[in-house]
Amino acid sequence: MHKKKCRNIFLYTTLIITVLCLTSLLFTIYRFPNEINVIQGQDRKLPSSMVFNLELIGDYENNINADDKIISSFILKDDYRKGKAKANLMLLGLLPIKEITLNIIPDIKVVPSGEAIGVRIESKGVLVVGLSSVTDIRGRRCSPAADAGFEVGDKIIEINGNQVEKEKDIIEYLNNRQNKEERIKVLVERNGSRQDIYVKPVKCEEDSIFRIGLWVRDNIAGVGTMTFYYPKSRIFGALGHGITDVDSGVLVDINSGKIIKSRIASIQKAKKTVPGELVGVFYDNDDEYGVIYKNTKFGIYGKLTKKQKPSRTKPVSIGLNSQIREGTAKILTTIEGNNVEEFDIEIQKVIRQKSSESKSMIIRVTDKRLIEKTGGIVQGMSGSPIIQDNKLVGCVTHVLVNDPTKGFGISIEWMLKEADIKFEERLKRASGE
Repeated sequence: MHKKKCRNIFLYTTLIITVLCLTSLLFTIYRFPNEINVIQGQDRKLPSSMVFNLELIGDYENNINADDKIISSFILKDDYRKGKAKANLMLLGLLPIKEITLNIIPDIKVVPSGEAIGVRIESKGVLVVGLSSVTDIRGRRCSPAADAGFEVGDKIIEINGNQVEKEKDIIEYLNNRQNKEERIKVLVERNGSRQDIYVKPVKCEEDSIFRIGLWVRDNIAGVGTMTFYYPKSRIFGALGHGITDVDSGVLVDINSGKIIKSRIASIQKAKKTVPGELVGVFYDNDDEYGVIYKNTKFGIYGKLTKKQKPSRTKPVSIGLNSQIREGTAKILTTIEGNNVEEFDIEIQKVIRQKSSESKSMIIRVTDKRLIEKTGGIVQGMSGSPIIQDNKLVGCVTHVLVNDPTKGFGISIEWMLKEADIKFEERLKRASGE
């Protein structure tokens, strides 16, 4: 009985170890990317493993400097021709598991900014930010919009076929109708789809104006930080996260927008559970600095309308998500006036991402002066570029409320895909699409 029990324990243990090993192998295969992006002329160390390696296949000599087909790192040739190379993921150097594409991306140099900017945008349509009640001329309280089915976050596009662009358009149409007893048809956009809502306005007791019981907003203004600009085309990217309505949390669809030069007038220092803020002043109110074309969940993008003065910061190469490492780095940001300064941070964790995601890394402010001045990361610092190994690798996006010295950063790779500097086209061309 004792021998049988020991044998069973041995068999079960062996089975468990085997299952764990197979699970680990399958997980590694699943996690290993089908495509690896590499920048022309840069040394790139590939993911390494004791049981897996990459073996170059096909005609790769025109693209890659490699002494052997079995590779752990390589340098791309500057005069690459094909834009890509192929490799097999090998198990123990013997069994090919899957084919990997190495996308060769031309080196893109951008200027990291860190400059404080004022942001003003007007949305497409008018955003519903609240529902309210109305007291009609008979003294009855009602809420026509709520009863009709309006929701916070709805975007009003048209009223009875008439385009709505500003808050005043709604008031004017409601009160200039010929038949004020009829219901009106309101075209709204909700969660990406459009629908008609029918509502009957009521005459307000207080001012005799027809209302439907909505709080709406058509423009937003604030202060943020420019992340980079591309000197050849003056395309810029900023914030690292999208502009959302403060009440509804909806990403604002831009009708028009601009950035204005700004200076930091004061700082509300961050404390635990209390977010801080950079208080900025627009000092060129009527002097447009740039036009905003896009508002995405990865930042705002547009084109500078004026040529930049020679910057103390020279153009630098970008670092892909796979090239970010844990360790020391710098951020560029503005906390006094309009002076861009450099501060020390530490990248504590890198989140390897196969596709665009906003939280690419966890960072911690280590610079004593910055902590003394701001308490860490505060509102208005979003977009501050992160420099590591003399490459622009990302920017600051969010702060951890429970510890304002810590926050999140987004990979610059994802921001460049959103910006119109042909990065996406180059990536597709490099992949042979």
